[in-house]
Amino acid sequence: MQNVEWASYNIGIFLCTRCAGVHRAMGAHISKVKHLKLDKWEDSQLERMKEVGNVKARLKYEQRVPACYRRPTEDSP
Repeated sequence: MQNVEWASYNIGIFLCTRCAGVHRAMGAHISKVKHLKLDKWEDSQLERMKEVGNVKARLKYEQRVPACYRRPTEDSP
């Protein structure tokens, strides 16, 4: 993933700017988004990021996504 500047610290994933906007629009009750450099991070939030990461989160949250589903990319419209 290129241009990673954001993270959803409760889910434990890193996000591009576009996806960060989508996650912010979902509401903080679903995804809590912070900038990697501009926001202050608590130790527990950093630990969550280390503990989960994009690979583990993808395995958990996308386990029931049909094989025919086309995953969006940074360049998707």
